[in-house]
Amino acid sequence: MAPQPPAAANSCPPLRQLQRQLQSHLLGEHSAIADAIVDAPPLAVAERLDIYRHAYGVRLIEALDDTYPVLHKVLGDEVFVALGEEFVAAHTSVHRSLRWYGRELAEFLGQCEPYADQPIFAELALLEWTLSEVFDAADAEPVQRTALSAVQASAWSGLHFKFHPSLRRLHLHWNTAAVWRAMSHDEAPPDPLCAEHPLPWLLWRQNLQNYFRSMTADEAAALDSALRGENFGEICEALAEWLPDEEIPLRAASLLGLWADSGIIVDVAQSRTGAV
Repeated sequence: MAPQPPAAANSCPPLRQLQRQLQSHLLGEHSAIADAIVDAPPLAVAERLDIYRHAYGVRLIEALDDTYPVLHKVLGDEVFVALGEEFVAAHTSVHRSLRWYGRELAEFLGQCEPYADQPIFAELALLEWTLSEVFDAADAEPVQRTALSAVQASAWSGLHFKFHPSLRRLHLHWNTAAVWRAMSHDEAPPDPLCAEHPLPWLLWRQNLQNYFRSMTADEAAALDSALRGENFGEICEALAEWLPDEEIPLRAASLLGLWADSGIIVDVAQSRTGAV
């Protein structure tokens, strides 16, 4: 008969079980992980586990700092860390990569006191998160303005347009972009100012560089129409609320040229299946 392994070896939990128990402890859930920790000087079991639990929270706050550096500057170190601790307590990490941790921060700031008393904080977080999405989005080859010029006049009304994966749209109520720009350049930010009406913004990436700018209401309507997959004729119809009929085709064409120069148009098609 083969010799039996020592009884102590049979009592060791499998690695996966230990990992799950430690994860539960880090998340503040009931766990038996303490039974598997060596109780020996100089630290007690609880102190050993606290090191890991504290480090886990600190790493999540560092991830927030990576995504929201300007918000950190606006709030200051002490308030940002306090915000991070509150957010970490309310939101566990659910992604394999910490890159995606913190998506809900803008909503959190908009709902929780005292941050909700300053709505620009939530908008600043929304802007920074969106900029991070813009930077990490997939790439695509843009269509040049010359390609649009080559389209036959008779084909224009049925054209559809596909846009760069990095393109994002926002509506901002506050002078959030001005605050972000100033703080990004270590300049004194303007006082928070709320607009009478929310302003449409366009965000995109071109040549590995993030860009964003505000849009007029007619451009926003035209772009939203194009993003819905509507054709050039329907895009022109979207401009009818702001322009007389005789000015609409030229305005629509100039917007397409502007979008092409910005690198956000990546395909032009006569139908949803056939490219021009």
